[in-house]
Amino acid sequence: MALTRNNWPSADAVERSLAAQFTLPPLPEALQPWLDWCAALPADVALHLDALGPLTGARTVDGPSLLRAMEGYRFVLNPQSSTPEQLVWQDMAETGDWQPHWIVLQNSEGDPLIADLRDPAVPILEAMHGAGRWDPQPCFGSVAELMQHIAVYTPQSPGDGPPTVFYSVDLVDLGPQPLRVLTALKTHPRWRGHAGSRLLALRDQLPLCLLEDNVSTSLRDHWVHTCEALGGKVEVRERTLPRS
Repeated sequence: MALTRNNWPSADAVERSLAAQFTLPPLPEALQPWLDWCAALPADVALHLDALGPLTGARTVDGPSLLRAMEGYRFVLNPQSSTPEQLVWQDMAETGDWQPHWIVLQNSEGDPLIADLRDPAVPILEAMHGAGRWDPQPCFGSVAELMQHIAVYTPQSPGDGPPTVFYSVDLVDLGPQPLRVLTALKTHPRWRGHAGSRLLALRDQLPLCLLEDNVSTSLRDHWVHTCEALGGKVEVRERTLPRS
């Protein structure tokens, strides 16, 4: 029986199928705190990564869930050849479109956060989906640094606590010393590693979103104070989620 909308495999079925057919490369010790942290998170919390916004992927807590997180990235389902009992996958590492030392820890609206297992510190790369090829760019120097930039939002029980405020910060003007402001952006996860012409090209891309739909007031204040101290101008937007 071919796959249809009515018998499309569940997430658990995908995980079982991938675990039965594929294995992960050896996992560095530095990755274990991430797996333990994800496993300890309550099921109802939401995760936000500064600048990138909400993290929308399933929790990666062990080998099978790490394989499932690569569905659609490294492992692409062939629906024409698959049946509900036997899922057929194309491994994009065999074509060179995905590197075998890359694994996905999370994603932001489909853009994967990739852990590079070649380095014992496990640096994190970010890639844009839908570009036709994977061209991940450096995002964090280690998985430990990634964890430091994730805010955990726990929804209030209906009628309890104050409304939740989400903050977005846009850099709208570089001010009288644009190079100083652009240089400060090298500490931002989105532009980490930018230098020279890549950094200067940001002048033509204003406004630049420094923070999007994030609940962290400390991150909001950090980017406001950093840019304004160097003469830049920012705009802060707030979105309030009222109590139920």
